[in-house]
Amino acid sequence: MSFANGQQHIELLKSFEAYLAHRNEVISMSIVVERPACDLTGPLGMISGDIQDWQITASSTYPSEWDKGCHERYARVYQPNGLGWCSKYKSSSEWLQIDLGVAAKITGVMTQGRGDGVEWVTSFMVSYSMDAFHWQYVSDQYGNQRVFEGNTDSYAVKHSYLDDAIVARFIKFHTVHWNRHPSMRVEIIGCQVCKAPIALPPYGKLTASSVKPYKKGSSCMAEDGYLLTNKGWCAKHNNANQWLQFDVGPPTLVTGIVTKGRGDTGRKHWVTRFRIAYSNDTRVWYYYKDASHLDPKFYMLAMSQRHWSWRRSGTAPNTTADTNATAMFMIPDRESPEGLEFGGNMDKSIERFHYLNSPFTARFIRFHPIDWENHISMRAGLIGCPFTGECTDGFMRINKYTPCVENLAFKKESWINNRRHYKRHIRNQWMHGHAGRAVDGDDDQSLHSCTILDNFYVEKPIWMVDLGKKADINGVRIVTWQGQGQDPRTSYRDYMYNLDKLVVYVDSKGGKEQVDLEENMCGFISRLNDALFKPTLHVQCTSPMQGRYVYIEAWGVPNRWSRLFSAVLCEVQVYD
Repeated sequence: MSFANGQQHIELLKSFEAYLAHRNEVISMSIVVERPACDLTGPLGMISGDIQDWQITASSTYPSEWDKGCHERYARVYQPNGLGWCSKYKSSSEWLQIDLGVAAKITGVMTQGRGDGVEWVTSFMVSYSMDAFHWQYVSDQYGNQRVFEGNTDSYAVKHSYLDDAIVARFIKFHTVHWNRHPSMRVEIIGCQVCKAPIALPPYGKLTASSVKPYKKGSSCMAEDGYLLTNKGWCAKHNNANQWLQFDVGPPTLVTGIVTKGRGDTGRKHWVTRFRIAYSNDTRVWYYYKDASHLDPKFYMLAMSQRHWSWRRSGTAPNTTADTNATAMFMIPDRESPEGLEFGGNMDKSIERFHYLNSPFTARFIRFHPIDWENHISMRAGLIGCPFTGECTDGFMRINKYTPCVENLAFKKESWINNRRHYKRHIRNQWMHGHAGRAVDGDDDQSLHSCTILDNFYVEKPIWMVDLGKKADINGVRIVTWQGQGQDPRTSYRDYMYNLDKLVVYVDSKGGKEQVDLEENMCGFISRLNDALFKPTLHVQCTSPMQGRYVYIEAWGVPNRWSRLFSAVLCEVQVYD
């Protein structure tokens, strides 16, 4: 390989490392996001269908009215015999292009003839690109464009290894020699990250600028805007101030978006054009812009019975439909000072995908409709890197297998005994512990990092946290203390054995106001079967509750000679 080509190859590999490092990037909230791994290789989606029909294009295709078995969508290894991509012309300038959607590390390719006994490609070249505009050929060990040996019949599948892995989003197969006619089926082998659905329910949270009131069995709530529902979010007003917002949890790399129309109405309700904005705090927002600053990208949508395909062109396409197409539309994506305007949907059921040339890392993502059919209504989804690793500050896992969710109590104001004995406890905090230690984000189970509730001054001591605003609350997770690092001169562990129950309440009142906790119980943990003495306690509300304040009340065991007890709260986490 020549020095120049070697340098280009090294730079591409570095670009892939930089692409993955989006998840290591320190973003505006100074949150470090973990980088995913890309090690195991395998088929990237032509066989499975993860690569959809609209992602397969070609220089030309043999007209279907001449041969119905020839189409780009049939260019998949293991398709039924007689099907495949066939170029319109017998020329070495023909090519088949695959858009992988998201950059991948590619180690090989699979090829197959048409399966008709007479048509296959005997040699081919491969080129690759990150943006479909700047291309480079796979080279051999001498630095020359590599010509791969193709198939020897139209049935067998051949796996061709690359000498070195390449990094690309777009792959082109260039026909060089063929038997009878250039026809082939293909698959690409490699590994790919950041192409999974993210922000799915129940972990991704949806909110909206407004919602249309419930009417006649239809629901237009924000949570109906998930791509997986058969309904849809509907704005209350038809104006440019409306938005649908995803909260993905810890800031996550977003590489693509998907939209659909509203599904539970016979009317035509969908968004035809929209913008994307993203943020990490909901105060500072950035509109998505295409970093490549290319000319507007136009898409042609053709429907041929049950098959849809999107074709990409640098100029406006010819809108004359072919004989098999029953409908064709042009939906341009346009760059504007406010950000890229994405083309939306043309009906309520077909998904529209957009893979981003400039993936971004964010917690909050908003869809801003610009144009719509009859009424602002949509379903949407995000594609990217599912978050893995340790939860960042302000997030928690209910158990070790769940994704990270927001901890609503993180570093919020807290008190002991409903403020009334706050000063008394501060004077004796060397013994009792500061209330804020239970929400400081440190789940260290040593006594000096915990908050202690005791009944030295009140019969049933209470710890309270102010969430700052009314929130939906589904449960509370409590990290407790089990005697680690106990000072032998103290006997807190003995006092804990006099503890009978921890009761959790949720209410909209707090501070010095009178609160009727009995009517606002979320749930409790008792000493039955020693459940109260486990390292982690989980109280799930019997039904979802709303409130601004969360209370934890400690009860002692009745009818014991010693009435003194302590409850040690090392970390209290509240989740929706």
